[in-house]
Amino acid sequence: MRLSQLDDDSLKKLAVLHRSIMRTLLSDLGLPIVQKYYHVARSDLSVVGMVALNSSNEIMGWAMGSPEPAKLNSKLRQPLIWFFVQMMRLAFTRPLILTQLISSVISSGMDMSKDAIELTYIGVSSDHQGKGLGRALLNKFVEESGSRGYHSVVLSVEEENKAAIALYEGFGFKLTKSFAEGRYQRHRMEFVLA
Repeated sequence: MRLSQLDDDSLKKLAVLHRSIMRTLLSDLGLPIVQKYYHVARSDLSVVGMVALNSSNEIMGWAMGSPEPAKLNSKLRQPLIWFFVQMMRLAFTRPLILTQLISSVISSGMDMSKDAIELTYIGVSSDHQGKGLGRALLNKFVEESGSRGYHSVVLSVEEENKAAIALYEGFGFKLTKSFAEGRYQRHRMEFVLA
């Protein structure tokens, strides 16, 4: 199913799943911001996103990306009052996360060509890991990206995420650079579409 077809209840379940299996800055920002991220992504026509559901319509995994991830992230700041409240909450409850966010925004100048799309998130629920679903979602994402005219898929992955790196390398992604983003050490990888 396409991400754009999920209803609000399903988007909330996706946000909860994201936070439960992904140790990312987005997860650290809290459920309201993760949920807002997927609401924004659902309505953005440039986003390529798909969700794997089981027979009970429970989310097993998802993959999504954007040709302009910074533009997508900037929409999280709207409305400004809501965003300000979220940042104040972080400042008082988890100030180190707020510091990481600021560091990430300052250092997030990843260059992307106009014919590339960034795979921003791919995840599989704990119950469905190790069964090939991640590879199937990645394949579907790459196919959809190619059908939309993109010539490459890029991504960033934490150096410590060995399972994800193995998936990407096995698929054919190549390491293009390594970099630090706040407390995260990451690899930038690219897959050139045929």
